Amino acid sequence: MRRLTIVAGVLAGVVVLGGGAFALFHDDEPFTVSRYRAMCDKPHGFKQAAARSATQPHPVFVYGYWNVREDHPEAFGAGALDVWDPADPAKVQLVACVDTAGRGAFVKRCDYTAQSGPIDGPLGGPGGPTGNYSVDLYKTEFRVTLYAARTGARVATARFSGDRFGADEDENGDPCSPATVVHANDPRGSVREGTPYIRQIRDALTPYVTH
Repeated sequence: MRRLTIVAGVLAGVVVLGGGAFALFHDDEPFTVSRYRAMCDKPHGFKQAAARSATQPHPVFVYGYWNVREDHPEAFGAGALDVWDPADPAKVQLVACVDTAGRGAFVKRCDYTAQSGPIDGPLGGPGGPTGNYSVDLYKTEFRVTLYAARTGARVATARFSGDRFGADEDENGDPCSPATVVHANDPRGSVREGTPYIRQIRDALTPYVTH
């Protein structure tokens, strides 16, 4: 049986920006690839972008669940980062917006044993009651909308199911984490929905980027 730690209390001072959030830039600010995020709030053309060429590949800026250069450059071959995560905004031909589209298929129920008592570390606070606890894992359905960066025209829409449940998870391993942390007031069962692997986003976009 896996171990569950019950945490009482809340973490203050955390600000979360949800869907629809956007950044404002002064006109004199240098144009960087991050400015293409605005396409996902209100599709429109960018004069700084490259026109969509008649030949492949089509370099793409991906907004949502995509930290390639910082976290996962190994997910692409040598030289491919300039296609899948361009650093130069003038090379971008496509903008891909990744959004959630609802809960997907059930994956697995993870069972834990709760242990009470004080919790050491920065969270502090007393533990919760002992007993059994479960977490139901579900895939999440994702939608990718692809736009031509230069014109803002919609190119395609693709869907895929995200089933990543841990930052360092082995794709072929057990999706249940060895331990989990919950609030002391949580019920005896909860639901967790998956996020995408970079591979899943890449595979959904491949027909439009490199083919």
